[in-house]
Amino acid sequence: MPDGIQQLNEDIIAAARILSREGLVQGFGHVSARIPDSDLFVITPRVSLELVETSQLVVMNLQGQVLEAPVSPPYETALHTAIFNARPEVNAITRIHARTANIFSVTDTPLEAVHNHGSFFSGGVPVFETIDLISTRTLGEGAAAALSDSAAVLLRGNGQVTAGRTIPEAVMMAIYLEEAAQVLYGAMQVGRPHFLPGEVAGSRQKEALPPPDMERAWNFFKNRIGM
Repeated sequence: MPDGIQQLNEDIIAAARILSREGLVQGFGHVSARIPDSDLFVITPRVSLELVETSQLVVMNLQGQVLEAPVSPPYETALHTAIFNARPEVNAITRIHARTANIFSVTDTPLEAVHNHGSFFSGGVPVFETIDLISTRTLGEGAAAALSDSAAVLLRGNGQVTAGRTIPEAVMMAIYLEEAAQVLYGAMQVGRPHFLPGEVAGSRQKEALPPPDMERAWNFFKNRIGM
């Protein structure tokens, strides 16, 4: 196994615990990450993210073949293989069920950026219209196409997916996605939201998560789960 796998596994477990602690998953959901310098990735098994252990993690290749599976892989592995194949720069994926963001997946109201942390979703979060669980290559490729080059995609009535260059980035996109949904939803209750113009959103992204602040955020959320 390539070097760095132990740290990768620990980061996946941290991500699983953080997503659970933040209420972005409740029993269901999964996290995956590429193994550096290989065509393999690690993914959480069919176990609650709050309870999954390092010894239960599944190793797969980009063709969707299971190489190591102490516990059964999640039903939607096709989603992860499709995104990794379509987006070479993506090294980590979260599959979550954030409640407020889900509201926008079942309406015609787009989830758009209205505040700094929401700037990563400027222009609106795309929606994958199929409500089925993403269990086939065709569905996985459809979801990856809907995601395109975005940081997140809403699955119609079925949660969300976020992508990142690192595990911390994918996790922060999940946290910020729900925050963006909550702020926008709240704004809609009291008045007309003011959306971030594209050029403003670009500069806000650079301010929001430069490397030192990404590490700061990741350490904060890890501390909340005792890691």
